[in-house]
Amino acid sequence: MPPRPPEEIKFSQFLYEEGLVEVVFQKPLPQLKIGGEDMGSPVEGSELKIPLWAAKVLEGEGYVKIKGKEDLQLKSNDIIKLSWKEERSESLSKLPPNFYPRLRELLRSLNENIKKNPTHTALTEQRQVSIKALDLLNCRLQKILRLSFERVPSKPSIEMLEPEELALFNSIRSEIEEWRQRILSEGMS
Repeated sequence: MPPRPPEEIKFSQFLYEEGLVEVVFQKPLPQLKIGGEDMGSPVEGSELKIPLWAAKVLEGEGYVKIKGKEDLQLKSNDIIKLSWKEERSESLSKLPPNFYPRLRELLRSLNENIKKNPTHTALTEQRQVSIKALDLLNCRLQKILRLSFERVPSKPSIEMLEPEELALFNSIRSEIEEWRQRILSEGMS
């Protein structure tokens, strides 16, 4: 049985957080254990690949800097551009890797920024990104629903689905097929 959409969302988030990122230590750490694994005693300037969740914790405490952090993060303009592109295309567009966990991270960051510094600019940016993210989701949902009705969906279309979307697609498709079968077979025996 394919994973249910809520389970796939959690699993995708888990995989994203467990993904390895490279960090540079800003100050020494007497001992580093991550997930029960002893990573030694990193010194200032040493580089190591560790799970993203651990890198965030260590960065928050000032021990590390995440290399290429800008490449990991979505920016407000990215959402606006992706939404614009999706709305103008008949088929699904390719999203950046780990799109949905990164989108949630962007939205969380914008909300935290408003709590710390509730300026008009921050509120406008948060509102604009939220609206464009919802537009993007709704546009993709319409395309996923259309794809779900197809008897034999094209492989390229399926490949454009993110894991969370694929779980939704499979769930919807399964429900539709079951409904079709019941409609055509009820009272026929």
